[in-house]
Amino acid sequence: MKTQAQKINDLYEVAESNFVTLQERLEKAIIKAPFFRSQLEAVVDEFKRRNCSDYKAIRGWKKFADINICKSIQVSMNAILIDETMQRELNMRHILGILTNFSESMVMAIQVYKDPNRPDNYIAWDGQHTIIALYIILTKVFGERAASTMVPVVVYSSQQKLEIRRNFILLNGVAKETLDFIDTYKQMVYGVKVDGADYPDWVDTATKNDYLRDAGLFATHAKFGDEDQPGAFTLLADTLMSKTLKTRKHPEVTRMFCQYWAYLNQNRPVRAKEARQLYEYFNLCYEQKIKVDNEYLLDMVAFTKDFFDANFGEDGVFWDKVRDSYKRWYKHANPESYAEFGLKGFTTEMRTGVPFLIAQMNKSTKLKTPKYAPNNGFTVSQEDLWDNA
Repeated sequence: MKTQAQKINDLYEVAESNFVTLQERLEKAIIKAPFFRSQLEAVVDEFKRRNCSDYKAIRGWKKFADINICKSIQVSMNAILIDETMQRELNMRHILGILTNFSESMVMAIQVYKDPNRPDNYIAWDGQHTIIALYIILTKVFGERAASTMVPVVVYSSQQKLEIRRNFILLNGVAKETLDFIDTYKQMVYGVKVDGADYPDWVDTATKNDYLRDAGLFATHAKFGDEDQPGAFTLLADTLMSKTLKTRKHPEVTRMFCQYWAYLNQNRPVRAKEARQLYEYFNLCYEQKIKVDNEYLLDMVAFTKDFFDANFGEDGVFWDKVRDSYKRWYKHANPESYAEFGLKGFTTEMRTGVPFLIAQMNKSTKLKTPKYAPNNGFTVSQEDLWDNA
C-alpha cells in the first residue's frame, strides 16, 4: 500500500492536464474528507428552508432558473470541465460557506478558456468553488440536470495555459478564498511538470519538490487533513516558499534538509520548529559555501540522535537546554530588564536555536560549522552545553 507521501507526490508526475466533471470533483473532495457529506446534507436542507417556496421561504425559488445570477455568455453547465492541475484543491469548508451565505448578487461568471483538445468544453481556470456550489444547488436542491442548465462564463481567448496559470496566482486576492503557500506551490510544480514553465522561481520550486519526493516527504497543509501522516511537511513559509526574493532559500538548502531527513529514517511528520531550525542552519552553510555532502549529513544525524534524539520539537530536551542557556545569558547581559520584566526575546530558532546548535556541534563534532552572530548578541557559554560522551 502506498504511503500518503507517495500518493501526493505521484500527483505531480504528470505530463498533461487531468480533466474531471463537476460531479467527479465533488465526490473526490468528499471521499478525501467523508465527514463533509453529512454537513453538506444539512446545509442543503437549510438552503431549501431559507430559499425555496416549498419551505415557505421569502425568496420562493422553485427552480434553478429563478435565481437571478449575472448574465454573460451562457453555456451548458455540463460543458464545463475543471483542470485539476490548474485549480487548487476543492475546499469543502468554503463550499459550505458559499451555500450558507448564498446570495444571487455574489455569483460571478466562471473564468474559462477553450482547449483545442476539448472543443466542445469550456475549461474552468478560476471560479471552481462558485460553479461547484451552483452545481450542488442545481442537482441537490432542485433535482435538475446539468446538461439542460445554462450558466454565465467569461471565455478567455488565450490558449496559452501557462499564461492563464500565472493569472490564477496573480488575480486571486482578498475577494476570493486567498491562496495559501501550498496552493501557489502546487501551481508552480504543475506549471513546470505539465506546461513546461521556465520561470526561475517555478523551476526552483519543482526541484525542491523532487527532493521532498526522493526523501519520502510531501508538502501539505492542515486544511487537507493529512498533516499527521509520516513525511508531512507543513512549514512552507521561508523554507520551500517565501513572500520575497530576500528570504527565498536556494533549492540546495532543501536538498541538504531532505538528505538529512532520509538518513534520520523516522516514520513521522516533520515538526515546524525542526524544519525552521534546520533550514536556517543549512542556509548558513549554503551562503558560506560549506560542503554539506552525504558524509557530513550522516555525521550530523548521528550527532543529533546521540545528544537529543534528533528532536527539535517544542517537547524535546534540545529547546530546554537552549532556553536555560539563553536565560543565563540574558540575566547577565540585561540584569535590569530581567529584574523588571523577566525573560525577553526568546523567540526565533534563528536567534537562539542556531547559535546553540553551532556551539554544541563545535564542541562535539569535527564538522565545519557556519559563522553566525545573532543580532540580539546571544552567546552560548561552554558550561551550558552537553558533555561529550
